[in-house]
Amino acid sequence: MELKHLKYFVEIAEQKSMRKAADRLYVTQPNLTRAMQNLEDEMGTRLLVRSNHGVSLTTTGESLYYYAQSVINQLNEIDALKLKDKEFMQNRLDWSVGNIILKDEIMLDFYENLRTRHANISIYETSIEKVLVNVSKLEAEIGIIAVNTEQCPALNKILEIKGLEVHEIASSPLYVHVGGNSPLYGRGCIEPEELLQHTYVHLPYDYFSNINRVVTLGDIRVMDFKRTIVINNYHAIVSMIKRTDAFIFGGKWQIDELKKGHIDSLMLNNCGVGKKLMWIKRKKEILSVQARGFLDILMENYAD
Repeated sequence: MELKHLKYFVEIAEQKSMRKAADRLYVTQPNLTRAMQNLEDEMGTRLLVRSNHGVSLTTTGESLYYYAQSVINQLNEIDALKLKDKEFMQNRLDWSVGNIILKDEIMLDFYENLRTRHANISIYETSIEKVLVNVSKLEAEIGIIAVNTEQCPALNKILEIKGLEVHEIASSPLYVHVGGNSPLYGRGCIEPEELLQHTYVHLPYDYFSNINRVVTLGDIRVMDFKRTIVINNYHAIVSMIKRTDAFIFGGKWQIDELKKGHIDSLMLNNCGVGKKLMWIKRKKEILSVQARGFLDILMENYAD
C-alpha cells in the first residue's frame, strides 16, 4: 500500500469531492481516480461512494480514513525528528474546550515545555455539543468538557455514535460561582432555592444545556430561573459575574482560577447533582506528541 494513495484518500474524504481534492493535490482527476481504484483493489472492497452531491465514505472507508489520518500524523512526527535543531521545529495543537474556564497556567506550562520558536496553538472555547463536533470532524485533536451527572447518559450515546472515546479527569460536587457584588459572596455553601432571585449566566443553548433545563436541584429545576443571560464568550461571562449579582454553575477545578478575579465558589447543598471533567479523542487516532504533553499538564493540574 502506497503512502501517496493514503494521502490522496484522506484529501478526498476531507474535501468530499474528487475535483477539489485533485486541485489541492496538484494531480489530474483521472490520475486520482486510478489511484483510488488501485487502493480499493488492494483493500478488496469499495471505499468511496460517488454521487451528484460529491463523494462519501463507505463503512470500511470511514475506518480506513481514521487509520490513514493517524499514519500520516505519525509520519509527520517522524519527519520532524530529522531536524537537528529542535528550536526550529513547528509544534501544532488544536483543542476544543466546553463549559469550563481553565487555569492560565495550563497554557503557560504547555508553552514552556515546547522548547521551540514556532508553535501553532488553536483553542476553541465553545459549547459541549460543538466540542464533540470539532473533535469528530478533525477540527480539534482533543476536547475538554465539564458535564453534570444528569448529562452523562446522553453524552455516552453521542460519543458512541461519533466514534469518540472519553476519559474522566476528575469529579466534583456542584458549585455556584459569584462575584463580590453578590449578596451570596463569602457564604461557603448555599441551598438551591436561594439562587432563584439571582441571574443565571450560561453559554448559548445546545443539546446538553437543554437537558439542564429539566435538571432538579433540591426542590427547584433549572428552568425555574426567571432571570437568565446567555453569553457566548468566557471572558464576558467572568466579567458579568464580577460586576453583578449573577452566578454560574461549575466544579472544583475552576475555584483557584476564578479566585484570582475575586470570584467566590459556593458549594450547592442538597442538589443531588455532581460534575465531571473529561477529555475526549477519536477512537482510532493516535495522539500527537504535543497532545500527549498537553494532557500530562492537564492531569497534573486537575486529576483526582
